[in-house]
Amino acid sequence: MAEYAGVSQASVSRVLNRNLTVDPAIAAKVRDAVETLNYSPSQTARNLVSGRSNTVALVVPDLENPMFQGVLKGLSREAALDGYRVLVADTAERVADEEEIALEARSRCDALVLVSPRMPSERLEALIARSGPAVVVNRPVSSDPAAELSVDYEFAARTLAEHLATFGHTRIAYLSGPPQAHADRQRRRGLADVAARYPGVEIFDLAAGSQVEDGYRAADALLAAGATAAIAFNDLVALGLLARLRELGVDVPGEVSVAGVDDIPLARFSAPALTSMSIPRIEIGAQAWRRLRDAMAGAPATHPLSYRPILEMRGSTGPAPESTGWLSPGRPVLRIGDGIVARYDEGTTIDSVLSPRPFLHPVTTLAGVRVTDSHPTDHLHHFGIGVVLPDVNGTSYWGGRTYVQGVGSIMLENQGRQRRDELEVDGETLVERLTWLDEREIAQLSETRTITGRPVHDAAGREAWALGWRSGLHANFGALELGSPATNGRDGAGYGGVFWRFPHWNAVVVTEDGIGEELAHGSLSPWLAVVDAERDVTVVLVQAGDDAPLPWFARVSEYLGVGPAVAWDAIRTIAEGGRLVLGLDALLVDRTVTDAGELAELARLARPVGPEAPLPPARPAPRA
Repeated sequence: MAEYAGVSQASVSRVLNRNLTVDPAIAAKVRDAVETLNYSPSQTARNLVSGRSNTVALVVPDLENPMFQGVLKGLSREAALDGYRVLVADTAERVADEEEIALEARSRCDALVLVSPRMPSERLEALIARSGPAVVVNRPVSSDPAAELSVDYEFAARTLAEHLATFGHTRIAYLSGPPQAHADRQRRRGLADVAARYPGVEIFDLAAGSQVEDGYRAADALLAAGATAAIAFNDLVALGLLARLRELGVDVPGEVSVAGVDDIPLARFSAPALTSMSIPRIEIGAQAWRRLRDAMAGAPATHPLSYRPILEMRGSTGPAPESTGWLSPGRPVLRIGDGIVARYDEGTTIDSVLSPRPFLHPVTTLAGVRVTDSHPTDHLHHFGIGVVLPDVNGTSYWGGRTYVQGVGSIMLENQGRQRRDELEVDGETLVERLTWLDEREIAQLSETRTITGRPVHDAAGREAWALGWRSGLHANFGALELGSPATNGRDGAGYGGVFWRFPHWNAVVVTEDGIGEELAHGSLSPWLAVVDAERDVTVVLVQAGDDAPLPWFARVSEYLGVGPAVAWDAIRTIAEGGRLVLGLDALLVDRTVTDAGELAELARLARPVGPEAPLPPARPAPRA
């Protein structure tokens, strides 16, 4: 080309490399020659001159595994931003060939990424010494800690085992991975820790592997061993296990719970959706490139980096078949009989303008009819069953708009939140301690909350269940004034206290005063029933607490929500150091009852049996 253009080879090189100091006339000759000769530079020749290939090698044990595909995606995308490409090598779990494949890949590239290598540690260390710069994912590298990029799989296994143990599972199978895998050894350490801390829990091994077929083949042995739960080495194994259990007609999670590790994209689309420990696959790949880039530039990282997985609890795990009461203190569920009748949500995902707080939802009857609604379009700040007060010293724990006399309902920056400080579950009882924080994150009060659930049989032997709620509001941080829109001039809007938001039903409400919203709203009846004939459901609510009965707040025509009103038409005060106990008992019945006498009898069954246990004492939280 230099001869055709009538210039030197050095001039051609400078033009092709976009050197702006080249004489414009010479540059024009070179560009004309490039176009005429249809010339394209040889990347191989350039590599020979520069000593670089602008490629990096990724070596994985099984490219079909979506976990490794995610790492590849993150690595490729990030490297491309710096003008690099990725060469991929799959060892197909052949440990004997792994070192040779890695060396060959490195000979063609500028750097090396090894993901979950299976080779012995001494060979791995020698390989890194020969092949740097390198990054190793999921293996310790003692000779070069900066090359280490890992996931805390010990924590992942421990978290899953604790999750299943708190669901009442006492016989848990671990479907183990490749015996030479470091990640498998990490998982075993986490499982051993849980077995040591939960004396009644047995965790045993079933040989499996790392692929879908391995989980499929392990299903029969799992059932023969009498396990009620399984932790698979990874999601692929878990998905294979789910497929075989489905073929065998085994109910998941009713008979067997299944969990995996990695949270691959297919996990949430399985049937049922798979509980898994989420790993930031793409971020790991991107971080691997950043470390390689820095190492190639002569500024390597100075420390190893480890990621901690996050539990994604989905439908494939649930209570052990024989368990009952409150289970799983992390995300508690209430099991009565053969099913889960209530779930308790911490409420941390609620938007700040809706006053985040813990709540019960969904709540169902024994027959599975849902009796709560959450975040409905008509009132986005309604969340199942909870304690909500629209005015505590001017702060709203109701959420949404605030009623201002003479102005109306407007949005103010006055929404507080209820923060969980401690949670315990024991049989039929859940105990929670909370701090209520105002819009400035300053503690206003503390709460001790007790929620109970128990089976009930009526006089005819029909099954139902009873829910009990007690909240002690403690004025630890100063005197409290509890108000409502009604205390600020909005007639009939004295809501606030234990509030139950029902679904959109064509229901009726019944009190001692009769049937209908007009009679129920403001009634001092000790009980109130919500009756839906279409679904054949009756929920009887009974007041409890310091000043029961309070006036009932009851909405039916606009939406269906009820609860005893703490500040019906006057501000309620709690002196500093004082306490106010709010309470509600409920009986959930799968039949239609409108007779006042029978409803009164059901209300009696809703009350706790025997002397009621006192609320736990408050534990003052520090001002936030």
